[in-house]
Amino acid sequence: MARILATGIVTLDHTLDVEVYPAEDGEVRALDSTTQPGGNATNTAAILAQFGHRPGLAAVVAAGADGDALTEQLKARGLDIRHCVRRPGVTPTSHILRSRATGSRTIVHHRDLPELAVADLAAIPWPEYDWLHFEGRNPEALASILRAARDSIFDQPLSLELEKPRPGLEACLDYADVLMLSRDWAANIADSPEAALKQLAARFPDRILTVTAGSAGAWMAARGEIHHRAPTPGLRVVDSVGAGDTFNAGLIHALVSGEPPEQALTAAVRLAERKLVQVGFEGLAAEVSDPGAWPG
Repeated sequence: MARILATGIVTLDHTLDVEVYPAEDGEVRALDSTTQPGGNATNTAAILAQFGHRPGLAAVVAAGADGDALTEQLKARGLDIRHCVRRPGVTPTSHILRSRATGSRTIVHHRDLPELAVADLAAIPWPEYDWLHFEGRNPEALASILRAARDSIFDQPLSLELEKPRPGLEACLDYADVLMLSRDWAANIADSPEAALKQLAARFPDRILTVTAGSAGAWMAARGEIHHRAPTPGLRVVDSVGAGDTFNAGLIHALVSGEPPEQALTAAVRLAERKLVQVGFEGLAAEVSDPGAWPG
């Protein structure tokens, strides 16, 4: 299987399950409480490990006992953390309210730890990896990091996730072979995912471009064509935390395994659906061909 390096953020996610999302200034009792590693690149890499790939993670981890415990959890999920760097500070945390009524999640994120700097990744042997995946964050450093990676590799694909619009990220688009856009990112370009992809495809005709749009499904531009995959009818959402990260993992897995882009889109959507109908990420890579057999 492939050696894949995911570069981005690692967090500690504290999740509270509630019956319904509480009103402001209200007080409710949580039905369940869990704590686990999170972060976009971290989740994507952990899912890729389930498929048998050999994923590495490059991220900043807080120094101290809390960071030590977090790195042990990352290794337990099959991640190679040799390219993670330790910095004084507090582990970034995401506090998540998950509604059992709708499966929606509301996230409050706190970060008091430096982002990855260009120097942190200077010694990474980029050519040793079969695929490089990056979160679109810290634009000032990311453009230089992407340039260095692109100059070092031969024909390995490089993917870039664009979730939150951040000033300066536009300069990073030129370096990626696969661009994974959120609905919010696409909305900055045009009034619909399809229109946004058409504009980007005119600029980057040789790239694979995707937009995920929740209940509207996902779109892809590849080989001069626009493809759309609608969600499975009647899908009951249980847990939407990390659905986008799961889509990205499914897309990378399918593409690095040699699937044509349009089939990779289908695989990514179906894997994200499997995530939506279960709590957490465990067992996502198990072979299930019938959506009706999924838990939920």
